This record gives sequence, structure tokens and C-alpha cells, in this order.
Amino acid sequence: MLRHAACALVFAFATTPAAAVTLRLCTDEHSRLPYITPQGTGVADVLIREAARELGITVEFRPAPITRCREEVRVNAVDGFPTVPYSASVTDFMAFPMHGNDPDPSRAVGNIRAMVFRRVGTPAAWDGARFTQLNTPVLVPFGSVLLLDRLTQMGVPLENTARGLEANFQKLLAGRAELAVGSEFTGNVLLGQPQYAGKIEALPVPFTDEPYYLGVSKQFRDSNRETMEKLWNTMARIRKSPAYQQTLRKAMDEHARTLKE
Repeated sequence: MLRHAACALVFAFATTPAAAVTLRLCTDEHSRLPYITPQGTGVADVLIREAARELGITVEFRPAPITRCREEVRVNAVDGFPTVPYSASVTDFMAFPMHGNDPDPSRAVGNIRAMVFRRVGTPAAWDGARFTQLNTPVLVPFGSVLLLDRLTQMGVPLENTARGLEANFQKLLAGRAELAVGSEFTGNVLLGQPQYAGKIEALPVPFTDEPYYLGVSKQFRDSNRETMEKLWNTMARIRKSPAYQQTLRKAMDEHARTLKE
């Protein structure tokens, strides 16, 4: 279970209490494995919990539909979301770890690549800059902020009603679309399953390769500037540790096995 892999890190680091701060994170009510779960047991959740524990920060995870999470952060009903890309649609109300005027990828929770997946035999293509011979909307998992923003900026027709990449793979096989964009890791595991092998393929050039961050509301950041800097810095250190890297590998292996079952 992913929970067991994630919890293996819980006592690996010493606790050094700092300030009595509670960080309320809204998280997707649907798991986005292996990174986040509604219970706060994904590998990104564990990274946040462990860094917070070292600093004496209490973290609360509150699952909700992802669109509601975004709105609750915007109106300061909650303090943040555990995995957020630095994207124009959220930077007006969310704060990120920065290096000068740019987001600091060394303090991200992780890098996530999105690939373009194609129904075999269709001419639609992606060359890293534009789509060609595209006759149907590109399928994107619901709530994928960065992917939605990029496709919208490009003026590409899209559909984002399905909850996950596998549901979009099924739409590809049903002939409802030619291309789907989603997680490289999840997509590659799905491509190894008999129902998709030889019928759907990953195009060679990534659609995005971006760091994802613990993003918090600007109000929370402004009220806790020193604490947030310490939290982001502690996360960066833990993320590089052998214990966390082992947790990450184990969680990815478990997620891959689950997808194959």
C-alpha cells in the first residue's frame, strides 16, 4: 500500500519545534498517485508533513473537489494546496518558493512530466511546439491546471471532464479523440497493460516538464514569511535525503503494481 511506503519516513528525522503554526491544506478528493491522496499519505504529502514536523508546524489535509480547493485558497478559507505548478492562473493569489523573481525549483515537491498519448493509426502529432493534423479536442484530466493553461494559451480545443488518464485512454480507444495529455509515469504504466498495448502510444517529445510546489495563499505567506521560508528549505533538504528517495521509489513501485492489477 502507498500509505505504508509513505509512512516509512515518519520517524526518520528529528523534531525541532519552532512556532505554533497550523497549515490548512485543501487537497484533491481524488488521489493523484503517487504524489497526493485525500488522506494526505502521498509522497508529496509526506514530504510536507515531515518538514512541518521538524519545525513544529501542524498540517491539516482537507479533501475537496479540486476546483473548490482553488477557490478556497483564493478566498483564504484554507492556506494552500500540496502540489501546484507555477502557472499564471494561480500566481495572482498564491505564493511559491522564489529565487529572485522566479520560482525556485530546488524547493519544489517534485518534477512531473506530462506526455502526449496518441491512438495508434491517427495522424495527429505534437512536435514540442505545436499540434498538427488535429481533428478532435485534446483530452486532459480534470483539474490539471498547468495543462489546461498551456492548451488554452495555445488556442487548442480541449476536453477535461474525465477524472484521470485511464478514463481518457478509454475515450481514445472508443474513437472519441486522437490525443490525450497526462502524467508520463501513469501513462507508461498503462501502456504496458494488454488493453492499451499496441493501441495507444506515447509521442517522444514531452508536453510539459515542470516542478510542482507547495503553494500557499499570499495572505498566509505574508503572515508567516519566516516560517514558510524555513518550511520550503526543510522540504528541499528532506527531498534529497536517502530516506525520502527510498520512500519515493517504493511508492512509485506500488502505484505501478496497482495500475497493472
